Amino acid sequence: MTHPRVLITEPIATSPLEWLRTRAQVRVLDRDAPSDADLEFAQAMVVRTYTRVDEALLDRAPNLRVVARAGVGLDNIDLDACRSRGIPVVHTPAANTEGVVEFVTSMMLRVLRPITTLDQPLEPARWGRFRDEAVTPRTCVGSSLGIVGMGRIGSRVARVAESLGMRVGYHDLIEIDERSRGDAIPMDLDALASQSQVLTIHVDGRASNAKLFGSSFFAMLRPDVVLINAARGMVLDTDAATEFARSHPEARLILDVHDPEPIPEESALWGLRNVILTPHIAAGTRQAKEAMSWVVRDVMRVLSGEAPEYPAG
Repeated sequence: MTHPRVLITEPIATSPLEWLRTRAQVRVLDRDAPSDADLEFAQAMVVRTYTRVDEALLDRAPNLRVVARAGVGLDNIDLDACRSRGIPVVHTPAANTEGVVEFVTSMMLRVLRPITTLDQPLEPARWGRFRDEAVTPRTCVGSSLGIVGMGRIGSRVARVAESLGMRVGYHDLIEIDERSRGDAIPMDLDALASQSQVLTIHVDGRASNAKLFGSSFFAMLRPDVVLINAARGMVLDTDAATEFARSHPEARLILDVHDPEPIPEESALWGLRNVILTPHIAAGTRQAKEAMSWVVRDVMRVLSGEAPEYPAG
């Protein structure tokens, strides 16, 4: 039997790729946009972050039978357009949870509890002064953490924060079961924004969330807030974030996701001492990348006429 044809538009982990190669004809692109020939080849397509699966692309892929997102978010995939063509979409909803939670925790600790290390021997007198100077004014213990979006990642962040002795509040559009929220307290967004010493964003990239966090949101924040966005770049109004950072030097903004990506050279965020920028790497662990890449199992299930384990929607 002829192996099905799978187009991979952005690189995936080695083990899942080799597994797939034994079962399908595989064509891997290197971040270039797929050509007409690539799309005609594809019976299945595996994408990650930057390939946009929309009407225009689908019109050029006459043989496509399944679209796979090696990751969680689906905002780069037009689900309605796929559905209208009878093309199922699969993804890996739990694959990067722990990686993002690690990122949020690590960056929060980097700001609240920076550790001064030794790089040379110290004389006894200097040893004491060094220890005094290394005392951090802030700590997680007793600090308030606000979580916007209490889904799979947000709820896990809440549990980690509680274990660090933080007081946790959250805002979500839906009611969260008590078993999932632990001791976290539901709050409206205004109260959460104004009371949280640390605020972390975990909302999805639906169109209605575009620039959800704009000037009115930043006006409610504490002047010394630690704000972390490892969700979607488009949910944050970059101009409003930049102005807030400029006018509140005691605040810290930690931005892993951006709109657009890469960050433009002319962006005013560059050079702001209280802004930490990372290149969309919150889920950037080898374990998470491999787990996301195993979406190829669902690709083969669909191509074999079976129901996928993780359908989208």
